[in-house]
Amino acid sequence: MNTVLEARRSWLVACAALAIYQMARWNLNTWVYPTFHETLPLAREVATVVEVLACCALIALILGFSRAGAVVLAVQKLVPFLLLVGLGFFWMGVRTGLPVLLVAGALLYGVGGPWLYISAAATLIDLKPMPALLAVGVSMAAQYAVAALVFPLALTAAAGVAAQGALCLLCLGLAWGRVRRVIVGPKDRADPPIALFMNPRSFIPASHPLFTSILLSGIVCGIALTYGSDSSIPVQAPLGVVPLLVILCLALFFLGRHRALDALYIGAAILVLAGLVFFCPALFSAGYSEFARQLPNLLFGAGANCLLALALLVSGAIGRRNPADFFRIAALYAGSICLGILGGATVGHGLNLLLPRHLEVVAWGFSLAAVVFACYNFLLLRSFSFDDVVSRVRPVDKPRIVPPSESFDERCRAIVEAFALTPREAEILQFYARGRSTAVVQEELVLSYNTVKTHVRNLYRKTDVHSQQELIDLVDGWPCRGE
Repeated sequence: MNTVLEARRSWLVACAALAIYQMARWNLNTWVYPTFHETLPLAREVATVVEVLACCALIALILGFSRAGAVVLAVQKLVPFLLLVGLGFFWMGVRTGLPVLLVAGALLYGVGGPWLYISAAATLIDLKPMPALLAVGVSMAAQYAVAALVFPLALTAAAGVAAQGALCLLCLGLAWGRVRRVIVGPKDRADPPIALFMNPRSFIPASHPLFTSILLSGIVCGIALTYGSDSSIPVQAPLGVVPLLVILCLALFFLGRHRALDALYIGAAILVLAGLVFFCPALFSAGYSEFARQLPNLLFGAGANCLLALALLVSGAIGRRNPADFFRIAALYAGSICLGILGGATVGHGLNLLLPRHLEVVAWGFSLAAVVFACYNFLLLRSFSFDDVVSRVRPVDKPRIVPPSESFDERCRAIVEAFALTPREAEILQFYARGRSTAVVQEELVLSYNTVKTHVRNLYRKTDVHSQQELIDLVDGWPCRGE
């Protein structure tokens, strides 16, 4: 009974955190950033660039610092302060008309902004695939409903900033415990830099299509936010919830076949492609129909939300399988989305300037974009599967300490001869087969981190193992002379 109640509680917390995160994104673009229009519209781009840099810094910290957990824990405590002070600078900058205050606010808010995505994704770690997908769908439907009710209200700059601060604190507060559990983790878990070399199959590289495809989410989101905007206020397309819910229902249907993530991405790709194809017909019909004018924004917005749902689900699924890699994965997704928004917003602003005088150029450009997008998805990604990539992520092995003995030394010498290991690789074999960490190897052999990393890779390649535990098993099972 307690397990059932805990599962329901986790699901409700995830729904609430995801819905509040969605509302924070919408409120920021609808009620906060548009207030910069008269003072310094470029400040919103500054905040987006800083978010990308903050994600890169977080990834570098996780991969390059053995005590990253303590630093990340300190950052979690600092983030609410950064967000609130940044929003305070936004309000003062709009009130006084001083661009420098908006830039200061953009710097502070940009540093803390990615943590909202990380917090929302962290609430999905405890959920199984079906509850996670339902939580994402319910939260997005709730966000659309609340946005439709709130948008007709005329909020002041102060009210928009205050609402943003409250939403940020609620999102961080709901996910606070879950994030801390991921940071602290099991006491005997290896640090991320060491775990990366011990378990290479547990970590997905940043160049993987898993992340490059989500970059599209930011691009189409940036276009939807800026194309046709009036005084930096995005075009509102409430009907976008209809195709979004249809795609989420299809993903739920394919969940039993272990293809829910693939169905979600295919649906998002179809919506984006439809937006590109229908852009020109909608443009020529805009003078006769309000729906036609909003059709590109509706399709791009729904496609962007589908891709965001995919990013959240993938982040949560990988965090469930390998918590040691959750923060890197979440930071990669948050950075990819922000980088895409930056590019998409540039395209959207360019469209607003080009349309009145260069209609043919825009039409040809969108036709070419539709062809390139279709080729990328249906040729390059034809055999790619999000579900397969996530299912192949392995939990991080816990190395077993092997005590030294005469037979142990004999086995190591036999393995050195059998695989033609170099003297340095033989030394590292002795350390790793006893369960020692990379840090210990660095200290004992007086080698740099990158040098140890290179030798470990060569050792794994020659012995055809993929983790420290497999290396320990190899030595433990190698026959001694006379056995």
